[in-house]
Amino acid sequence: DIDECAIGTHNCSTAETCYNIQGSFRCLSFECPSNYRKVSDMRCERISCFNYLDCQNTPVRITYYQLNFQTNIVVPAHIFRIGPSPAYAGDNIILTITQGNEESYFSTRRLNSYTGIVYLQRQVKEPKDFLLDVEMKLWRQGTYTTFLAKIYIFITAHAY
Repeated sequence: DIDECAIGTHNCSTAETCYNIQGSFRCLSFECPSNYRKVSDMRCERISCFNYLDCQNTPVRITYYQLNFQTNIVVPAHIFRIGPSPAYAGDNIILTITQGNEESYFSTRRLNSYTGIVYLQRQVKEPKDFLLDVEMKLWRQGTYTTFLAKIYIFITAHAY
């Protein structure tokens, strides 16, 4: 594998981030929606919300992640772990894949009241890219807070 990102042979624009994958690369853009501000390269935080429902239902934070696997990954495979940090007694989470799982390759499961996982539940036979939106609703002291993980998953051909 040649790291096109490190040696500069990619064609990503200045607004994009180069991400190396097995045998290739991807140009990714990390934009914050309106009413969010970029607080780091991979994280957006909500600026304001207008009413109680809006505050509960729009994510307080959106974080981008990139994962890389080969087509020969053994399923079921735990690929991502999510939970509040710090976690407190009485916390309870609900995990939902809200976008990007139209072909049902992925699923979520709670390990306990404050930790959940995203797992690959069926084999991806050909190289394929996914962008999953995984929403975590945290129930803490009588209110819900929503967090959104936007997870780029690149399944590449396995190297022999």
